[in-house]
Amino acid sequence: MNYDIKIQGEDEDNGLMEFDRLAQLTKSTKDIATKALMLRLRGFSEITPDKHLKKALSMYLQNISGNNKDGTALTIDCIHFSETIKGLQYDVFKPKEEVLALTPMALVIQSFQTALSDKEEADLDKPLLKSLMGFKKNFLSDNEIFYLANRGSIAEVKITKDDFQKISLLEDSIPEPQKAVVNGQLDEMKLSKGKLGLQTEQGFVNVFANDNSILQRIVSFMGKEVTIYGMAHYKPNGKLSFIEIQEFGEPNATDKFFSKLPSATTAHQQLLFQVKQTKKSGSLDALRSISGLLKDEINDEQFNEMIKDIHR
Repeated sequence: MNYDIKIQGEDEDNGLMEFDRLAQLTKSTKDIATKALMLRLRGFSEITPDKHLKKALSMYLQNISGNNKDGTALTIDCIHFSETIKGLQYDVFKPKEEVLALTPMALVIQSFQTALSDKEEADLDKPLLKSLMGFKKNFLSDNEIFYLANRGSIAEVKITKDDFQKISLLEDSIPEPQKAVVNGQLDEMKLSKGKLGLQTEQGFVNVFANDNSILQRIVSFMGKEVTIYGMAHYKPNGKLSFIEIQEFGEPNATDKFFSKLPSATTAHQQLLFQVKQTKKSGSLDALRSISGLLKDEINDEQFNEMIKDIHR
Protein backbone atom coordinates (compact mmCIF):
# COMPACT_ATOMS: atom_id res chain seq x y z
CA MET A 1 0.00 0.00 0.00
CA ASN A 2 1.48 3.33 -1.10
CA TYR A 3 1.32 6.53 0.97
CA ASP A 4 2.40 10.07 0.23
CA ILE A 5 4.18 12.59 2.42
CA LYS A 6 4.16 16.00 0.76
CA ILE A 7 5.92 19.11 2.04
CA GLN A 8 4.98 22.49 0.66
CA GLY A 9 5.82 26.08 1.53
CA GLU A 10 9.49 25.57 2.32
CA ASP A 11 11.47 28.81 2.55
CA GLU A 12 14.67 27.15 1.39
CA ASP A 13 15.65 23.97 -0.45
CA ASN A 14 12.08 23.71 -1.75
CA GLY A 15 11.84 20.43 -3.62
CA LEU A 16 15.03 19.01 -2.12
CA MET A 17 15.56 16.82 0.95
CA GLU A 18 18.79 17.10 2.91
CA PHE A 19 19.98 13.83 4.52
CA ASP A 20 19.67 15.00 8.13
CA ARG A 21 16.11 16.16 7.52
CA LEU A 22 15.23 12.86 5.88
CA ALA A 23 16.61 10.98 8.90
CA GLN A 24 14.56 13.14 11.28
CA LEU A 25 11.39 12.65 9.22
CA THR A 26 11.74 8.87 9.03
CA LYS A 27 12.61 8.55 12.73
CA SER A 28 9.70 10.66 13.97
CA THR A 29 7.20 8.98 11.61
CA LYS A 30 8.34 5.50 12.63
CA ASP A 31 8.13 6.42 16.31
CA ILE A 32 4.49 7.48 15.94
CA ALA A 33 3.61 4.29 14.06
CA THR A 34 5.29 2.13 16.72
CA LYS A 35 3.57 3.78 19.67
CA ALA A 36 0.19 3.79 17.88
CA LEU A 37 0.44 0.04 17.21
CA MET A 38 1.40 -0.79 20.79
CA LEU A 39 -1.51 1.33 22.03
CA ARG A 40 -3.87 -0.67 19.81
CA LEU A 41 -2.40 -4.06 20.73
CA ARG A 42 -1.44 -3.65 24.36
CA GLY A 43 -3.36 -0.60 25.57
CA PHE A 44 -0.27 1.50 26.35
CA SER A 45 2.00 3.04 23.73
CA GLU A 46 5.29 3.16 25.59
CA ILE A 47 6.06 -0.55 25.19
CA THR A 48 9.00 -1.84 23.21
CA PRO A 49 7.73 -4.13 20.42
CA ASP A 50 9.31 -7.56 20.01
CA LYS A 51 11.34 -8.40 16.90
CA HIS A 52 8.28 -9.71 15.03
CA LEU A 53 6.32 -6.50 15.57
CA LYS A 54 9.35 -4.40 14.65
CA LYS A 55 9.41 -6.20 11.32
CA ALA A 56 5.67 -5.59 10.88
CA LEU A 57 6.33 -1.87 11.37
CA SER A 58 8.66 -1.72 8.34
CA MET A 59 8.13 1.33 6.12
CA TYR A 60 9.90 1.55 2.77
CA LEU A 61 10.87 4.72 0.93
CA GLN A 62 9.97 4.01 -2.69
CA ASN A 63 10.53 7.41 -4.20
CA ILE A 64 11.43 11.00 -3.40
CA SER A 65 10.97 13.88 -5.80
CA GLY A 66 10.28 17.60 -5.89
CA ASN A 67 10.70 21.00 -7.45
CA ASN A 68 10.48 24.64 -6.46
CA LYS A 69 6.83 24.87 -7.46
CA ASP A 70 5.33 21.68 -6.00
CA GLY A 71 7.61 21.14 -3.01
CA THR A 72 8.89 17.74 -1.86
CA ALA A 73 7.03 14.43 -2.23
CA LEU A 74 7.93 11.08 -0.69
CA THR A 75 6.24 7.79 -1.60
CA ILE A 76 6.14 5.28 1.26
CA ASP A 77 5.21 1.61 0.91
CA CYS A 78 3.78 -0.38 3.84
CA ILE A 79 2.37 -3.88 4.21
CA HIS A 80 -0.98 -4.49 5.92
CA PHE A 81 -0.77 -5.93 9.41
CA SER A 82 -3.04 -8.74 8.22
CA GLU A 83 -0.02 -10.04 6.30
CA THR A 84 2.58 -9.42 8.99
CA ILE A 85 1.08 -10.00 12.46
CA LYS A 86 -2.05 -12.10 12.00
CA GLY A 87 -0.16 -15.34 12.44
CA LEU A 88 1.82 -14.23 15.47
CA GLN A 89 1.00 -15.96 18.72
CA TYR A 90 0.62 -13.74 21.78
CA ASP A 91 0.66 -14.90 25.37
CA VAL A 92 -2.80 -13.51 26.15
CA PHE A 93 -4.15 -11.22 23.45
CA LYS A 94 -4.83 -11.37 19.73
CA PRO A 95 -4.96 -8.35 17.41
CA LYS A 96 -8.47 -7.28 16.42
CA GLU A 97 -9.56 -7.26 12.78
CA GLU A 98 -9.67 -3.45 12.60
CA VAL A 99 -5.95 -3.35 13.41
CA LEU A 100 -5.15 -6.02 10.84
CA ALA A 101 -6.78 -3.88 8.14
CA LEU A 102 -4.30 -1.06 8.77
CA THR A 103 -0.63 -0.39 8.01
CA PRO A 104 2.07 1.50 9.97
CA MET A 105 1.55 4.65 7.90
CA ALA A 106 -2.23 4.42 8.33
CA LEU A 107 -1.69 4.49 12.09
CA VAL A 108 0.39 7.66 11.75
CA ILE A 109 -2.36 9.38 9.76
CA GLN A 110 -5.10 8.26 12.14
CA SER A 111 -3.11 9.41 15.18
CA PHE A 112 -2.81 12.93 13.80
CA GLN A 113 -6.47 12.96 12.78
CA THR A 114 -7.52 11.95 16.30
CA ALA A 115 -5.24 14.46 18.02
CA LEU A 116 -6.48 17.31 15.80
CA SER A 117 -10.15 16.41 16.10
CA ASP A 118 -12.50 17.67 18.82
CA LYS A 119 -13.48 14.23 20.08
CA GLU A 120 -13.59 14.01 23.87
CA GLU A 121 -12.84 10.27 23.87
CA ALA A 122 -9.57 10.52 21.94
CA ASP A 123 -7.84 7.13 21.90
CA LEU A 124 -4.41 8.56 22.65
CA ASP A 125 -2.05 8.48 25.59
CA LYS A 126 0.72 10.77 26.81
CA PRO A 127 3.70 8.92 25.24
CA LEU A 128 1.99 8.84 21.83
CA LEU A 129 1.14 12.54 22.08
CA LYS A 130 4.79 13.26 22.89
CA SER A 131 5.74 11.45 19.68
CA LEU A 132 3.23 13.51 17.71
CA MET A 133 4.77 16.64 19.23
CA GLY A 134 8.19 15.34 18.13
CA PHE A 135 7.03 15.55 14.51
CA LYS A 136 7.21 19.34 14.87
CA LYS A 137 11.01 19.09 14.49
CA ASN A 138 10.46 18.31 10.80
CA PHE A 139 9.30 21.88 10.15
CA LEU A 140 12.01 24.23 8.90
CA SER A 141 9.77 27.30 8.71
CA ASP A 142 6.43 28.54 10.07
CA ASN A 143 4.64 28.47 6.73
CA GLU A 144 5.40 24.87 5.79
CA ILE A 145 2.57 22.36 5.36
CA PHE A 146 2.84 18.58 5.58
CA TYR A 147 0.25 16.39 3.85
CA LEU A 148 -0.06 12.69 4.74
CA ALA A 149 -2.31 10.55 2.57
CA ASN A 150 -2.77 7.09 1.06
CA ARG A 151 -4.53 8.10 -2.14
CA GLY A 152 -8.10 7.32 -1.20
CA SER A 153 -9.00 4.87 1.56
CA ILE A 154 -7.95 7.09 4.48
CA ALA A 155 -8.69 10.81 4.53
CA GLU A 156 -5.69 13.05 4.01
CA VAL A 157 -4.36 14.88 7.06
CA LYS A 158 -2.94 18.38 6.73
CA ILE A 159 -0.42 19.45 9.37
CA THR A 160 0.82 22.97 10.00
CA LYS A 161 3.17 24.22 12.69
CA ASP A 162 0.25 25.89 14.49
CA ASP A 163 -1.45 22.50 14.90
CA PHE A 164 1.13 21.49 17.49
CA GLN A 165 -0.26 24.05 19.91
CA LYS A 166 -3.50 22.06 19.95
CA ILE A 167 -1.62 18.77 20.36
CA SER A 168 0.40 20.31 23.20
CA LEU A 169 -2.75 21.39 25.02
CA LEU A 170 -4.15 17.90 24.58
CA GLU A 171 -0.98 16.40 26.06
CA ASP A 172 -1.05 18.86 28.96
CA SER A 173 -4.69 18.01 29.67
CA ILE A 174 -3.76 14.43 30.54
CA PRO A 175 -3.00 14.15 34.28
CA GLU A 176 0.24 12.48 35.30
CA PRO A 177 -0.08 8.82 36.40
CA GLN A 178 -0.63 8.28 40.11
CA LYS A 179 -0.58 5.32 42.50
CA ALA A 180 -3.85 3.42 42.94
CA VAL A 181 -5.30 0.42 44.76
CA VAL A 182 -8.44 -1.22 43.36
CA ASN A 183 -10.36 -4.29 44.38
CA GLY A 184 -12.86 -6.16 42.26
CA GLN A 185 -13.75 -9.19 40.18
CA LEU A 186 -11.62 -9.97 37.15
CA ASP A 187 -14.37 -10.95 34.76
CA GLU A 188 -13.66 -9.78 31.21
CA MET A 189 -10.89 -9.64 28.61
CA LYS A 190 -11.00 -6.69 26.24
CA LEU A 191 -9.09 -8.15 23.33
CA SER A 192 -9.29 -5.01 21.23
CA LYS A 193 -7.25 -2.98 23.70
CA GLY A 194 -5.06 -5.62 25.27
CA LYS A 195 -6.51 -4.91 28.70
CA LEU A 196 -8.29 -6.90 31.37
CA GLY A 197 -11.56 -5.78 32.90
CA LEU A 198 -12.10 -5.38 36.65
CA GLN A 199 -15.63 -5.01 38.00
CA THR A 200 -15.48 -2.91 41.17
CA GLU A 201 -18.19 -1.60 43.49
CA GLN A 202 -17.71 1.82 41.88
CA GLY A 203 -17.91 0.56 38.32
CA PHE A 204 -15.89 -1.11 35.59
CA VAL A 205 -12.21 -0.29 35.17
CA ASN A 206 -9.59 -1.39 32.64
CA VAL A 207 -6.39 -2.86 34.03
CA PHE A 208 -3.22 -3.50 32.10
CA ALA A 209 0.24 -5.01 32.60
CA ASN A 210 3.42 -4.12 30.74
CA ASP A 211 5.05 -7.29 32.05
CA ASN A 212 3.88 -10.45 30.24
CA SER A 213 4.61 -12.56 33.32
CA ILE A 214 2.03 -10.54 35.27
CA LEU A 215 -0.56 -11.13 32.56
CA GLN A 216 0.14 -14.84 32.56
CA ARG A 217 -0.27 -15.08 36.33
CA ILE A 218 -3.24 -12.78 36.84
CA VAL A 219 -5.51 -14.69 34.46
CA SER A 220 -5.76 -17.36 37.19
CA PHE A 221 -8.00 -14.83 38.99
CA MET A 222 -10.49 -14.72 36.10
CA GLY A 223 -13.97 -14.72 37.64
CA LYS A 224 -12.53 -14.16 41.12
CA GLU A 225 -11.87 -11.19 43.35
CA VAL A 226 -8.40 -9.66 43.22
CA THR A 227 -6.69 -6.59 44.63
CA ILE A 228 -4.50 -4.66 42.20
CA TYR A 229 -1.76 -2.20 43.11
CA GLY A 230 -0.49 -0.03 40.29
CA MET A 231 -0.42 3.30 38.48
CA ALA A 232 -3.57 5.01 37.24
CA HIS A 233 -3.33 6.46 33.71
CA TYR A 234 -5.76 9.01 32.32
CA LYS A 235 -7.45 10.11 29.11
CA PRO A 236 -7.15 13.57 27.55
CA ASN A 237 -10.43 14.56 29.26
CA GLY A 238 -9.00 13.70 32.68
CA LYS A 239 -11.06 10.53 33.13
CA LEU A 240 -9.45 7.27 34.17
CA SER A 241 -8.18 5.25 31.20
CA PHE A 242 -6.65 2.20 32.86
CA ILE A 243 -4.58 1.04 35.80
CA GLU A 244 -1.16 -0.41 35.04
CA ILE A 245 -0.67 -3.47 37.24
CA GLN A 246 2.49 -3.54 39.34
CA GLU A 247 1.39 -6.04 41.98
CA PHE A 248 -1.73 -8.07 42.71
CA GLY A 249 -2.99 -10.67 45.13
CA GLU A 250 -5.90 -12.18 46.99
CA PRO A 251 -8.04 -9.59 48.78
CA ASN A 252 -7.90 -9.18 52.54
CA ALA A 253 -10.40 -7.68 54.96
CA THR A 254 -9.16 -4.09 54.56
CA ASP A 255 -8.81 -3.99 50.76
CA LYS A 256 -12.37 -2.86 50.04
CA PHE A 257 -12.02 -0.04 52.56
CA PHE A 258 -8.89 1.37 50.93
CA SER A 259 -9.85 0.52 47.35
CA LYS A 260 -11.30 3.32 45.23
CA LEU A 261 -11.26 4.41 41.61
CA PRO A 262 -8.76 7.27 41.29
CA SER A 263 -9.87 10.61 39.90
CA ALA A 264 -7.55 13.31 38.63
CA THR A 265 -9.86 15.75 36.87
CA THR A 266 -8.85 18.97 38.59
CA ALA A 267 -10.01 22.45 37.69
CA HIS A 268 -6.65 22.98 35.98
CA GLN A 269 -7.07 19.84 33.82
CA GLN A 270 -10.68 20.74 32.96
CA LEU A 271 -9.56 24.17 31.82
CA LEU A 272 -6.79 22.82 29.59
CA PHE A 273 -9.12 20.27 28.04
CA GLN A 274 -11.92 22.76 27.41
CA VAL A 275 -9.53 25.35 25.95
CA LYS A 276 -8.39 22.76 23.40
CA GLN A 277 -11.94 22.55 22.10
CA THR A 278 -12.89 26.21 22.01
CA LYS A 279 -12.16 28.30 18.95
CA LYS A 280 -11.66 31.31 21.22
CA SER A 281 -8.82 29.79 23.24
CA GLY A 282 -6.95 33.09 23.04
CA SER A 283 -9.85 35.04 24.52
CA LEU A 284 -9.91 35.66 28.27
CA ASP A 285 -13.69 36.09 28.19
CA ALA A 286 -14.06 32.69 26.53
CA LEU A 287 -11.91 31.08 29.21
CA ARG A 288 -13.95 32.68 31.99
CA SER A 289 -17.18 31.34 30.51
CA ILE A 290 -16.07 27.70 30.31
CA SER A 291 -18.71 25.42 31.80
CA GLY A 292 -17.83 24.04 35.22
CA LEU A 293 -15.13 26.64 35.90
CA LEU A 294 -17.09 29.65 37.07
CA LYS A 295 -14.94 32.55 38.17
CA ASP A 296 -16.12 32.29 41.77
CA GLU A 297 -14.77 28.73 42.03
CA ILE A 298 -11.13 29.88 41.83
CA ASN A 299 -9.34 33.01 43.00
CA ASP A 300 -7.62 35.56 40.76
CA GLU A 301 -4.15 34.22 41.48
CA GLN A 302 -5.13 30.64 40.56
CA PHE A 303 -6.90 31.82 37.42
CA ASN A 304 -3.95 33.91 36.25
CA GLU A 305 -1.56 31.02 36.86
CA MET A 306 -3.74 28.76 34.69
CA ILE A 307 -3.68 31.33 31.89
CA LYS A 308 0.14 31.42 32.09
CA ASP A 309 0.30 27.61 31.85
CA ILE A 310 -1.88 27.57 28.76
CA HIS A 311 0.36 29.99 26.86
CA ARG A 312 3.69 28.45 27.87
